[in-house]
Amino acid sequence: MSLRAGVIAAGRGDRLRGAAQPLKPLVRIGGRTLVERVLTSIGEAGPSEVVLIINEASTEVRDHVSSRGWPFELRWIVETTPSSMHSFLRVVETLADTGDPGPFLISTVDTVAPAGSYARFINEARRHDAAVTLALTAPASDEKPLSVRLDRLDGRTVTAIGDAAAPSEYATAGYYAVRPSILREADEARRDGLGALRVFLARLLARGYRLDGIPSPDSIDVDRPPDVEAAEAFLRRASL
Repeated sequence: MSLRAGVIAAGRGDRLRGAAQPLKPLVRIGGRTLVERVLTSIGEAGPSEVVLIINEASTEVRDHVSSRGWPFELRWIVETTPSSMHSFLRVVETLADTGDPGPFLISTVDTVAPAGSYARFINEARRHDAAVTLALTAPASDEKPLSVRLDRLDGRTVTAIGDAAAPSEYATAGYYAVRPSILREADEARRDGLGALRVFLARLLARGYRLDGIPSPDSIDVDRPPDVEAAEAFLRRASL
């Protein structure tokens, strides 16, 4: 079954970057850049195409990624978007422009996950009929976790997300399986001034869209300087 995927890498990354630090997608963890790590994780799932969105000040990321070969086609969106939700929607719109019913595998650029995590996730997510299926991890691994509560009976249906779900044993891991049906909400979300992706996901749930969660191996969201060291230690433990 064909798979198409996307990477959200259009943020500024101000919390991670210092005066002498590279662009966030080019920060190195374990000898490889964040964007290379995410593309490798996605590549394990066997996509035919990956769409990457970067901002207009980050064309260095495109040059870096394009300098090596990948086992899938790359498509670029170079656009300075106002928020994570806008970047997410632009990627989904681009993936859906061929009429592909999905689900699409979409990841943030700052997720560091064990080998095979993305492939196992999308294989299971394809068996779900949810508009969005979220990979879930332990909330302690993120500074501002997006809490998720699952139905106690079926263990997969999202019943609350964000502040309404806190505290919870789960938080989003930064990668998702997304069906193009969510684009029915795109124009109104933009008109209403929604910004953060977490707010958009909460709106989808409130409006009756089915969101599912799949508990997945622990991962690290590299968002601040201390996360770099934490991710290095995480990878060392994962290799044991």
